[in-house]
Amino acid sequence: MKKNPYLRWYFRLFQFVAQARLKRLDIDPREVHTQLVVVLSTGVLMWAYAFLAITSISSRVPGIIGTICALIHLLSPFIFRVTNNSYIPANIMLAAGIVHQSSFSYYSGGFDSNVLIWFGILPLIGGVICGRRGALTWFYIASFVSLAFLILKLNHHEFPYLISSSGKSWGQGLLIFGWIFLSSIIIMVYAGLREHTEKKLLEQSQKTDDLFRILFHDLANPLGRIAIGLSIIKKQMPEGENNRGLEIAKSASDAMMEITQNIRKMYAVSKGKANVDLSLISLNSAVEYILKLYSVELAKKKINIVYDFDKHTNLNLMVEPVSFNNQVLGNIVSNAIKFSLENSEVFVNVYRVTDTTTTIEIKDNGIGIPKALIGQLFDINKKTSRPGTSGETGTGFGMLIMKSFVEMYGGQISIESPELPFGTSIKITLKSEWT
Repeated sequence: MKKNPYLRWYFRLFQFVAQARLKRLDIDPREVHTQLVVVLSTGVLMWAYAFLAITSISSRVPGIIGTICALIHLLSPFIFRVTNNSYIPANIMLAAGIVHQSSFSYYSGGFDSNVLIWFGILPLIGGVICGRRGALTWFYIASFVSLAFLILKLNHHEFPYLISSSGKSWGQGLLIFGWIFLSSIIIMVYAGLREHTEKKLLEQSQKTDDLFRILFHDLANPLGRIAIGLSIIKKQMPEGENNRGLEIAKSASDAMMEITQNIRKMYAVSKGKANVDLSLISLNSAVEYILKLYSVELAKKKINIVYDFDKHTNLNLMVEPVSFNNQVLGNIVSNAIKFSLENSEVFVNVYRVTDTTTTIEIKDNGIGIPKALIGQLFDINKKTSRPGTSGETGTGFGMLIMKSFVEMYGGQISIESPELPFGTSIKITLKSEWT
């Protein structure tokens, strides 16, 4: 398909303006495109007002100022050849615009000139090109200049009215049709940039999905086979023989499998693919499951779980049973064991909040969580994994997964770890039913 000659001309101009930036890859090309499109669209009005000033205002001053400003305005995109800061060419372009508008307005009635209405578009253009910073900058500048015109008016300053009647009519026409034209261009540019961004995000999301798919399907099986193979080798070794290298390899493969499984769970939660069919389950049964699941770890560190089964026989929680037992309650208890000292206790307390909500608190007397780390526990970009009191390792994903599931149940989670006394308290508030 043959490219539109206007588009071909535009892209040649873009390549020339952004040549240095494209070579160094130090700016988003959309910033240059936006500046260039705005200059080309508003440039029509800049030159039209300059021509109008020359032909319809009896003083030569606004015509000269208008021509100079229109030229500076037109050349402003070429500043990208020497800088990657879009704020500089944008401000030069808009400064040329406000000087041009001010001079034209001053010689055509001052504060009563309809051309002053163009001040209103400056923050809009500044925001489109430079974001919030540009919008605020030109909000203040345009407001200050407008206020100056108002103060002069209130102090009975005599503005020269040197524009002809036909010039006033042409000026009104430029104002009406110019606003229609510019507002349409700006909206189209904004919509185009948004569509481009959404397309890029969609493409990035697809790439991320593909990456996770590779991780889950292409890596999980080989990792599992490595773990199985190492287990077989370890069993076949003569009893009492110690192979440090084999132990390290087995631990590494187990950790890699755990990380893979945790990322898979997080991905399923984020995509809404995790099974979240909520139902009422007995808290007693959940605690019994946890006691069996972590019986070896509890016995090894001689830690006792303190929970009153008789008091909570009638308490049922609205959760998804498998994820609650393993990723939520299991994760919290596992961390409590991990960071508790030997011969200590972990308390499972229950607080009835309302007739339909209950708070479950898991509290230990372990080493606690540093204050600086608490705020990072649910941030995937922060490293939060720490060794336990007996050297236990972890991946750092557990807390994030737990929070994701609790929120899917419609619940809340909070963590407290005072410096003194030591220990950590994790509370989860869930919908419940007391029978």
